[in-house]
Amino acid sequence: MKRTEVPLQFTNKGEKLFGVLHLPSSSGKYPCVVMCHGFTGHKAEDHFLFTKAARKLAEQGIAAFRFDFRGSGDSEGTFDRMTVGTEISDAAEAIKFIKTHRNIKKASIGVLGLSMGGFVAAYICGNVPGVRAAVLWSAVGQYKKVFGKNLKVNFRAKNLKAKDVGGVSVGKGFFKAGIWYDGLNLISINEFSGPLLIVHSDNDKAVPFSDAELYYKTSGSGIKELRKIKSGGHTYGSGGAEPKVIEYTAWWFKKHLSARR
Repeated sequence: MKRTEVPLQFTNKGEKLFGVLHLPSSSGKYPCVVMCHGFTGHKAEDHFLFTKAARKLAEQGIAAFRFDFRGSGDSEGTFDRMTVGTEISDAAEAIKFIKTHRNIKKASIGVLGLSMGGFVAAYICGNVPGVRAAVLWSAVGQYKKVFGKNLKVNFRAKNLKAKDVGGVSVGKGFFKAGIWYDGLNLISINEFSGPLLIVHSDNDKAVPFSDAELYYKTSGSGIKELRKIKSGGHTYGSGGAEPKVIEYTAWWFKKHLSARR
């Protein structure tokens, strides 16, 4: 199927966010998946994982909108002001924005989140009306536990401070917001009744597989599946995992977004 890739921008809180909309063609209306990248990630993601997934979705007749959160990639804002709350706000605005596009079926919106973007997607599912299907890749389930370990931060400390992580400054607001939102993602996913696919590698060193099991256990009573990936790593760049994850995800969205209600 012929593909069309269109650069787009929208605004949130007075700042510009940049993204790319992948369409099956330049005419007609299509279901759309909004893609939420991970912590320190961007709209292409590691080894172009999001780009490849978006193109595969377009080949299957599903539009995909991948964008940079504020403070990441090409979008305006600074990383030290990024929190899970700002990313939730950005994702909600991205959904609102893409629904207005002439080629998008506003009643057929899905979300895909990777890592911290998975935490964002889980929260969005139960709090933004109109999300019809969701996929979580390597999603952070227990915010304080995961980031406390990976960033070596004591969330119980009275004076949380900014921290340098691989050359970028993570503001203290990131940690404070994490305390408030931790657990709300699980409440939100419990309230989501749409089809939910949870994908996670058995050897993920950044986010444990137990977080995927927690999402599966606490999610709502709708159609759901937990798919364990063997030796794929956090972003499915090893063990031949990438094509399998992309293929199955595309199939999931095609089945649950394209089908008539």
